[in-house]
Amino acid sequence: MSLAWRTLVTLVLGALLWPWGPVPRDPRPLTPRLLGPVARLVASIEWVRFNTTVQEGRFQSAYAIAERALTLNPRAPQGWMHLAAHLAFFRASPENEPRPEHRRRWIVAALELLERGEGETSEPAELAFMRGLVLYHVATIDTEQELGWPGGSSAALESAIQVFHSAGDMGHSNGHSLAHILSAN
Repeated sequence: MSLAWRTLVTLVLGALLWPWGPVPRDPRPLTPRLLGPVARLVASIEWVRFNTTVQEGRFQSAYAIAERALTLNPRAPQGWMHLAAHLAFFRASPENEPRPEHRRRWIVAALELLERGEGETSEPAELAFMRGLVLYHVATIDTEQELGWPGGSSAALESAIQVFHSAGDMGHSNGHSLAHILSAN
């Protein structure tokens, strides 16, 4: 068969087999799509850079690095949890932030980050459970002078119980049991 006939047959078969209609769009940002399987490795390197930059006290740069890492590998729950723990337990600590309203903002930022991550990660139950832990932490430390959480400690505890139930509904092995223990007290 000549080259012209092979080309014609290939084009006809290609046209018949082509999935006509809208082509599904890959929802990931361009950079992870271009990097493919290397994106996870690059994200890991970015988390090392994040830790180093935090140790140097350059927080704005560190947060930009963390956002890049989350964009590169949004499915991994560890990145979301690492950044949320930094915000809720390090930045919102009395040693690092003496003003209660600023501490509260860091905690709210951590909770919002975890909630955002639940829609991106492959393990949303892990992030929901972490949200419950952050809220439980708030419930154990809140006084009007300490943090000024809306509704106080009891509201934070009730929110934590609800989030632990939600984590259990999503499949977290300890979500329901911790919600039950906290409800009993």
